Amino acid sequence: MANNIFRRLTTTSNMITVFDDVSFVQAMLDFERALSAAEAENGVIEDDAAEIIGSCCDVLKFDLTRLSEEAVQHGTVVIPLVRQLTQLVAGKDKNVSGWVHFGTTSQDVIDTAMILQLKKAFRFMETDILRLDAGLKLLAEKHEKTVMIGRTLMQPAVPITFGQKVNGWRSAILRSWRRIENASAETFLLQLGGAAGNLSAFGDKGGVVTESCAKRLELGLPDNVWHVHRDRLVAFCSSVGIMVGSLGKMATDVSLLMQPEIGEAFEPFETDRGSSSAMPHKRNPVSCLTALSASKRVPHLVATLFDVMPQEHERALGGWQAEWTTIPAIMEAAAGSLASMADVAEGLEVNPEAMRRNLTA
Repeated sequence: MANNIFRRLTTTSNMITVFDDVSFVQAMLDFERALSAAEAENGVIEDDAAEIIGSCCDVLKFDLTRLSEEAVQHGTVVIPLVRQLTQLVAGKDKNVSGWVHFGTTSQDVIDTAMILQLKKAFRFMETDILRLDAGLKLLAEKHEKTVMIGRTLMQPAVPITFGQKVNGWRSAILRSWRRIENASAETFLLQLGGAAGNLSAFGDKGGVVTESCAKRLELGLPDNVWHVHRDRLVAFCSSVGIMVGSLGKMATDVSLLMQPEIGEAFEPFETDRGSSSAMPHKRNPVSCLTALSASKRVPHLVATLFDVMPQEHERALGGWQAEWTTIPAIMEAAAGSLASMADVAEGLEVNPEAMRRNLTA
């Protein structure tokens, strides 16, 4: 299947950039740069060594194809990454090359890079939640007194207002976003534990190196290493999953209101938007499609994270690795859903006349 084509149909271009190979490798290198600087600040390595290592931490200097191929052999991308970084550093000063990746381990690099990606993804989603909130607020105010038929168990019930329906969407989605904000404060943390989680390579300087590294990356300090304790990460992704469900509820309602026999509200109109290859009279709810697709996928992706929580001893075999593609998939689907429904909120076409007609039908 044409994965990249379908990927763009389900998420935003910003989110694709956040989770592409270039961004991920650069995030890993950002960790290596920050770590070496933190080590130099606290006398673990020389200042000159940190400067040389930092100057080599540019993704454009790395062969990503070779990185990917060699990762298969090692079961991790960090080993070939460190090899390439070490070669670059040795080209400037062989004596410094031994300090590359000092005191850390593969999981520190990958976990911290992932958190840096999640933080960027959160910021992009924050822009869309503001768009959606503003759009729904205006809709609710405009249609505070627009009467329509309420529907229970898919059947006509008693009159409500369209503003009531919109306020329901808005309240649920904003509650979900607040959960994500609260979870993010506990999740956007540095991972630095070293080989077995006790920072033994740093002697008595583990604490100050960790604090300095976190500050440089603008991440929080964890209360303990979290190599095999994924609760905060699962809580964050679960909150994202709940928001996807709330967005799916809005998409369900809008798509039903768009049915021609109902005709009470429609996604924003653009030429050829939602057209059919076989039936030119159709106006398909393509934004709702994106949100509903996400609402079907994301719960199972989040369930994967729950499944891999019981991890072995001080480093997981298979469980941690299962997160690598699962978490980006959750975030990409959520971002696509949120952006799509923000578009709907900003441009929803409401037909009060159809609402009145259906009310008396």
